[in-house]
Amino acid sequence: MLEKQARSTIRRTRFDEASCVMYMNGNRPETTVVRSHSLTQSQSLSDSAESAIRKLKKENHCLKKTLSRRWSGRSRTSTRSHEPTDVSSLSDSSDDNDDSLYLLRETSTLHGLRDVMLSSSGRLRMVWVLIVISALFMTFQGCYQIMDEYSMRRIVVSYFIQEADSIWVPDVVVCPYNRFNRSFFEANNVSFELAQFLELSFPSIELPFENLLLKTEEIIKKIDTLDFQLEALLNQKNMSYVQFLRNASLNCEAFFQDESRCANITEMMTSAGKCFRLAGVKQEASGFGNGDRYIIDLPEEYYNPGINQMINSGVIIKLAERGQGIDNDLTFLPAGVHAIMPLLGTQFEFMNDPPRYECEEDPHRNYSRVHCYEDCLTSDAQKFCQCSPAAAHNPGHPDRICTATLLYHCFFPNLFTDDGKVPKAKVDACKKKCKAPCHAWNYNKQISYSNIPSESSRALIPKEEYNKMKRRIILDIYYSQLDYTIIKHVIAMPLSSLIAQIGGQFSLWAGGSLISLCQIVIYSVRYVLHKFCGLKSQKKRPRETREDQEARHRRERRRQRRESPSSNSRSTPKPHNGNGNGKIVNMEMVTTRTTETTPPI
Repeated sequence: MLEKQARSTIRRTRFDEASCVMYMNGNRPETTVVRSHSLTQSQSLSDSAESAIRKLKKENHCLKKTLSRRWSGRSRTSTRSHEPTDVSSLSDSSDDNDDSLYLLRETSTLHGLRDVMLSSSGRLRMVWVLIVISALFMTFQGCYQIMDEYSMRRIVVSYFIQEADSIWVPDVVVCPYNRFNRSFFEANNVSFELAQFLELSFPSIELPFENLLLKTEEIIKKIDTLDFQLEALLNQKNMSYVQFLRNASLNCEAFFQDESRCANITEMMTSAGKCFRLAGVKQEASGFGNGDRYIIDLPEEYYNPGINQMINSGVIIKLAERGQGIDNDLTFLPAGVHAIMPLLGTQFEFMNDPPRYECEEDPHRNYSRVHCYEDCLTSDAQKFCQCSPAAAHNPGHPDRICTATLLYHCFFPNLFTDDGKVPKAKVDACKKKCKAPCHAWNYNKQISYSNIPSESSRALIPKEEYNKMKRRIILDIYYSQLDYTIIKHVIAMPLSSLIAQIGGQFSLWAGGSLISLCQIVIYSVRYVLHKFCGLKSQKKRPRETREDQEARHRRERRRQRRESPSSNSRSTPKPHNGNGNGKIVNMEMVTTRTTETTPPI
């Protein structure tokens, strides 16, 4: 019985709805007109076209809710109790009723939402509520773990070995244990005490030799007198202190017999004195003998001993990336050895990701963290004393070098505290400012050497040459393999992966998507506004023109003509002819098909 009622309701609704759509589109349906010469005009219709449309909308609304309850799986008894039995029970303002929850239930893909809203019993609804809450909890828990992983480990370290056809051998910085040329001092009548006063212009670490410490204290006591002697010497030679230090130092040609080595070098001042940076070559084959070789002859007969200079016999070797600044790399090589230095290169490609890791992304060409740190620590003292130390790589006052007097009376007191240390706050600030470069090379080296010449070769080498080889250093630098290690930062979770993982958690546990979230937000806000703010959807009707009124009247007249035969058959007697013989007047049924159109409602 219930199925028959539903089918009849559906057929009636479809028929009325189709007729309404044809009217609204401006098309006249096929009509049947009954012509009779003796029939009178029927009475006008009781309902207008607008009331018919409202009635149709009420029926459609009732049918929609009825079918929705049946498709949701509810029991027949519950369906009958909720179905409206009379269309008139629906208010005329049913279009203004809020249907946000209905739309959310019918359109949302969120798992369990329809089951919660359409459950036939309270216990079943409670079960689905618990299931939905558990799914949402697991969704939020998974999303939280993903976001925590994204924020804590935004980058990861990638490690792999790169093969290469050729690799550049790093630059080599050679620093002899000597600052001044003794022959230059002898030519300019520089006394031993004045020479030691000049040695104190270079800062140095404290050496663990008691005799040297005592002589240093004696020179410091005479520092004012020696400063006056230095001024007199500079006035006599008509040169500045900067020019005097440059002329008094040994040049590159004194250490390398091959003149081509000194054609493309870079000189730099350090605490050990003048150093020489030699450019590396490109190695195209692996193994010993395919790198670069340096032969260094130490002219110790020209060395001037210094009370604050290291008394080692040999040189200091630093390796630096080609064209970049030096770092804290340091290697000692004694005199009279043949050293081999196989290398393994490591390239760092890091990302500046504070506060986890900080580095200098775009340093200048000769950026060096060592020199940056040095400049940062001494900048205030240089500015106050208006001079720079002789060992400064980037002097703030290149035309004014601090003498030992300025160094001990002005520079050191402004640099160190009373206990002889740099303030910790300044050290921390300089460490934060001078960050390691994000892109750099590091060279792992293993040094081995043997003494030259051997005792067995004395008979083959002349005595003068044999003694000279005792002060010679032969250094071979090469790559044992033409490959290098690349250690780089990569993004652990790109933004696309983050969105995909969060979407996977939401889809796995709750079956939702971005559109599901938008539906929940839009319909919830719409429901709250309608519930608490009194917001109702009001449809504005377009203003009716004169042509629309005429079209509406024509439709009403056609409706009256179409329904007049049925109404007259019930209310008027059968027509008779004039003779009263009771015969029925012949009626001609004419079917017309109209083609004219009217504007829509």
